[in-house]
Amino acid sequence: MSMSTAPGVSRSDVHVDDLPSAYVTPNVSPKKELSNLMVIARRQLKGGARPWFGISLASATAFAAVLLHFHILSPELWRSGAVYASLPLKSELARLPMSLFLPTPYLPVWAASGQILIVFGLGEMIIGRWLTVMVATVGHFGSSLVAFVLLNAVHGSVFGLTPALAHALDTGPSAATTAVGACLLVAIRMKRCTWLLTLALVAAALIAPGIDGVEHTVALACGLIAGASYRVVVSRNARVGSSSSRTRWSYVWLGLAQVFRLPRSAVAAMRGRS
Repeated sequence: MSMSTAPGVSRSDVHVDDLPSAYVTPNVSPKKELSNLMVIARRQLKGGARPWFGISLASATAFAAVLLHFHILSPELWRSGAVYASLPLKSELARLPMSLFLPTPYLPVWAASGQILIVFGLGEMIIGRWLTVMVATVGHFGSSLVAFVLLNAVHGSVFGLTPALAHALDTGPSAATTAVGACLLVAIRMKRCTWLLTLALVAAALIAPGIDGVEHTVALACGLIAGASYRVVVSRNARVGSSSSRTRWSYVWLGLAQVFRLPRSAVAAMRGRS
């Protein structure tokens, strides 16, 4: 099947693993890595992949912002999704799912919805919807809970967290977006862009310490670990697929790799081997 490429990007710059992802040639410039990413996204669109999850989440965020702007159900929305470290832990956990749809405090609505649409959409098409949801959930909950623990710790000031920040609104969907973006960059081997993202977030956390810096750093770590784990599973699955003699554990690794992309196919494959 033919695949169109962006200007200045050759087909040799983009590789496709049989299971389950595409990746770009390492050691190229960040600009070329981004061009290769667009080539991969275009290929996934031609193959029938659609970013419905990203579109739905971005639309829900924009809709929530419109309701808040016109003061429609504002008290109910804030009570169900506004997360502060000063809240009891049970209340914070109950509000975290809804906080994913509330606008980010430091971004305009179009930017907050746009980052969700682009990052979640690319993640959904390239590394799979289920892995995108899982990484976003871990990054969103993990970053907020780590910030909660640090703010309530005795030595929270070491991380630039003052008691006043316990009443500051959390970062909304930014932490989940950071986790998914970092996972995607590592998964498709965009090494230069991964380094740039890491340096930018760490520098921001050091220059302007606060709750957003802590949450973004934790979400970044979650995404990097998830992306590295994804690559390990993919590499293991490729070796299993090329082996003529497969063991029981080989099929387990094969099933795990397929779960990230298409759970129903993975279940069918596992049942077929039993």
